[in-house]
Amino acid sequence: MIRHLVMFRLREFSTPEEKAKAAETVRAELLALKKKIPQIKEFEVGINFTMDDAAYDLVINSSFSSKEDLKAYQVHPDHRAFIAFNKNYSAKKVVLDYEY
Repeated sequence: MIRHLVMFRLREFSTPEEKAKAAETVRAELLALKKKIPQIKEFEVGINFTMDDAAYDLVINSSFSSKEDLKAYQVHPDHRAFIAFNKNYSAKKVVLDYEY
């Protein structure tokens, strides 16, 4: 099995309310991928509540049966569309993939 973790730091917003709304928007778009991409085995999206300079704003915790399934997810048109969509919201991301 493959674990795929991605953390996003959102760009700056005018108010905390705008940032919270943006986080919910991104979360909803991410969760929609679970229904569209059959290679996804598990898919969880969390919004951070810790106010710390080192903290990221959202995380994806997902799993796939194989490296090939992860690759199929990464090139899937709906995933590519999310990446384009997310450029309006996120300033930075980090990724970690590992076998378990």
